[in-house]
Amino acid sequence: MKELYKILLVDDEEEVRKSIIKKINWEEEGFLVVGDAENGVEALEKIENLNPDLVFTDIRMPYMDGLELINEINIRYPLIKSIIFSGFDDFDYAKEAIKMGVIEYVLKPVSAVELTEILRKVHKSMDEELDKKRDIERLRRGYQASIPILREQFLNGIIHGSISASEIDYAMSEYDINLNNADRYMVAAVHIDDMDSHIVDKELIPISVKVNLLENLKYKLQAEVFSMYSETSIVILTGLPEKMSKNYIMSILTEAIRDVNRAIGVNLTIGLGISVKDITNLHRSYTLAKEALGYRGIVGSGEVIYIKDMEPVKSDKLKFEDIEAKEYINILKFGSDESIEEYVEKIASKLKESKVHSSQYQSYMINVINIIISLVQDYGLELSVLTKTATDYIDLLDKIKDTGGFREWLLEASINIAHKIREDRAFTSKKVLEEAKVYIEENFADMDLSLEKLCKHLHVSVARFSTNFKKDMGISYVNFLTNVRLQKAVELLKTTDEKTYIIAEMVGYADQNYFSYVFKKKYGVSPSKYRQQG
Repeated sequence: MKELYKILLVDDEEEVRKSIIKKINWEEEGFLVVGDAENGVEALEKIENLNPDLVFTDIRMPYMDGLELINEINIRYPLIKSIIFSGFDDFDYAKEAIKMGVIEYVLKPVSAVELTEILRKVHKSMDEELDKKRDIERLRRGYQASIPILREQFLNGIIHGSISASEIDYAMSEYDINLNNADRYMVAAVHIDDMDSHIVDKELIPISVKVNLLENLKYKLQAEVFSMYSETSIVILTGLPEKMSKNYIMSILTEAIRDVNRAIGVNLTIGLGISVKDITNLHRSYTLAKEALGYRGIVGSGEVIYIKDMEPVKSDKLKFEDIEAKEYINILKFGSDESIEEYVEKIASKLKESKVHSSQYQSYMINVINIIISLVQDYGLELSVLTKTATDYIDLLDKIKDTGGFREWLLEASINIAHKIREDRAFTSKKVLEEAKVYIEENFADMDLSLEKLCKHLHVSVARFSTNFKKDMGISYVNFLTNVRLQKAVELLKTTDEKTYIIAEMVGYADQNYFSYVFKKKYGVSPSKYRQQG
């Protein structure tokens, strides 16, 4: 069965739109016409609701032409494809369209046969693009071919110190592992920092990381890259010449981190253990490599951490003192956004200066989170105010594993909570709505009177105000403002001799043509005809 792609048709002539829709069996060609629009402005409104995969648009249309529409689509919805059909065989138009990424430039009138041929070509191209995104099997086959299970079991055994020297010699030869002639050995433990952000094919991310690391390191280091069966981590085992410096190894691993991020969009942190002369002692290097990863909460993600570069953990415990907790809660209740940001920076600086291991860092983090949750519950707020994505306490803890992530989350959560507390303290639905109506009545002529501007004046959140306004008024803010402006326009048409463009400006419209379009949409006639009819 063919993949069905959604299409939106845009042309200012209704007959043209109907003709194009009728002349093709769209579903047979793998497309579904989900809607049509008569200009670019209307098309953008419909795109938001209909989510088309492809937009067919004319070039010359009122209010917003086809090229302007495509430019807006490229900015707002970069995944949507565009096709232009136009009655103008104009080289400059075609050149500009190609520059903007239009996949086809079709001249009107177009026959059903020609259009069908174009649709089949476009459908094939879109299928191929979709197949590339789904092609994860290639990674699986590459993994199975390059790292056999027995080879990984052997490498796991070396790391855990469970294989004797005689077994190592035999297996090195059997599995074609070229590490025997090294002067010393070193283990690097690899941590995938943003594993949870990859929802689709999550189990294949480590495979892709290993393939990319192997490709990156094979000409730079004598290295094996493999998974630990008992843990969800990746290990790099290196055999080194005597003269190779630690700094050189760290530079190679840092470059590998950057290359993996560029290739597959995954962030890595690498912990580097000490070097050992005897391959049977590699378990010591591995233990310290894991220990080095424990400092990623302080050092940050995307880095190589050498265990000997880290200072010993301080004996005094990192603690969120009671006096700090009280000060923080007071700032959340009564402070400004600026004071909240200053306090969060103070907490983040304290963490960085402490240089603690992950165990102490996590204890501190849990302490802060518990204080925040207690405050949220005191005010009867939803726990979702703590983060945009975490849906429960466990998920939340899993998402803030380093000082950068903790600072980012803490600042966002703190400001969200403070805003909710302010809203719950000051927000009275009826009073705010009445203030809003008065403000709109007094400022409808302001061409920049957006919902955001109104909410800033009222000191309420956009989301909450928008929901309450529509619930109580039975109409959205945009439609309410439009009605007020049009009512004022009607009064001016009846009581003054001002020209249409003057009246448009007086009621908040910069574009006379768009004002006329909106007016006619509501009253069925243009402003000038409305005035003539008395």
